[in-house]
Amino acid sequence: MTYKIYTFGCKVNSYESQALKERLEKNGYTPAKGEEADVYFVNTCAVTNEAERKDLQRVRRISRNFPDKPIYIMGCSSQIHKEYYLSIPGVKGVVGNSEKNIIETFFEKKDEKIDHVDMDSRHFVYQDTPTHEGEKNVRGYIKVQDGCDNFCSYCVVPFTRGKSRCRKHDSIIEECKALLDHGIKELIIGGIDTGCYVDPEDSNYHFVDLLKDLLDLSPVEYRIRISSIEASQITKEYISLFAAHKDKLCPHFHLPLQSGSEHVLQRMNRKYHLDDYRHICLSIKEMIPDAAFSSDVITGFPAESEEEFKETYDFCKEIGFMRIHAFPYSERPFTMAAKLRNPVPMRIRMDRTKRLIELSEENDQKFRKQLEGKEVTVLIEGLNKKTMEYEGYSENYLRFSIPSDEDITGKFIKIKL
Repeated sequence: MTYKIYTFGCKVNSYESQALKERLEKNGYTPAKGEEADVYFVNTCAVTNEAERKDLQRVRRISRNFPDKPIYIMGCSSQIHKEYYLSIPGVKGVVGNSEKNIIETFFEKKDEKIDHVDMDSRHFVYQDTPTHEGEKNVRGYIKVQDGCDNFCSYCVVPFTRGKSRCRKHDSIIEECKALLDHGIKELIIGGIDTGCYVDPEDSNYHFVDLLKDLLDLSPVEYRIRISSIEASQITKEYISLFAAHKDKLCPHFHLPLQSGSEHVLQRMNRKYHLDDYRHICLSIKEMIPDAAFSSDVITGFPAESEEEFKETYDFCKEIGFMRIHAFPYSERPFTMAAKLRNPVPMRIRMDRTKRLIELSEENDQKFRKQLEGKEVTVLIEGLNKKTMEYEGYSENYLRFSIPSDEDITGKFIKIKL
């Protein structure tokens, strides 16, 4: 029996799809080689209207092209729009975020539609779904935490993912060891709110303690990258650890900003001040001069003025984010921001997004120029069959293409810029 999984949204969704893939194949399923499969899974995202549009577009396309094939919906959008998905022909089941780790057990109920969505998301418990393979067998994502308690006014995630809950550190370490034994060379540590990590059985064991334990897992060469962390969660000890282990801990800091305007941050219910954010970045730069910074920024939040956007633009330029994931504000159900007045026209939101993306490209070039004459280490992910060059990322998350007559996939290659 063949299967196909479509995944939308964040790295946590990708991780959970990978876990499903491994469970399916352990039970005798094989991945479909083409578009047609015996069963379909769509792991959805609900962070923006555009994300949900893509979710629905894929589900409808499967329903239209393969009307006799069962479709199972999982992920954040299924948590809040189950009735709509169940109304689509071909959809046999909708499973919420607390049941997705057992979605394959519902196949036996072939003659009925499955509705397994626990609407009380604030009572979800952590569910361990370790993986043993990684992205392209080179990089492996490890989920250490789920859910969020921050309730930023624009964000639906606390309602779809539930309360913050963490994974036992010994389980994380065992998964990392298994991935390294499988040949993974880069461990990507992440979650929904990664930096709030505390071992559920030891309140004195924090995220920095986990990183220390991950530094010496295997004699083979590997490195560790943090997917994302709030600037407010970074401590002096955290920075010192990265400075002392630059060969193992990637000096790339993805610090969600969302806005560079104090007034907008207040309306967003973001619990920090720009001076604190700036201080963290300067502290990192002081100890790790070649550190790379990237961020997420929302444009056109309700009532955002041109002056407030200019403050955001100038702040992003000051910090020098070499990559800005800029996207227009999107009204989300259950959120406080959806009730705010003075919406910014979409054309203005899109224009501001475009300007930040252009700034990101400028910052990227400046950062590369800053590194001229220095050496970086690129982990090769594979061959680009269009260019016939091998591609990969450096420790500071710059992408490189490297010509080679031999297969260098999975190797660390040093490059002088």
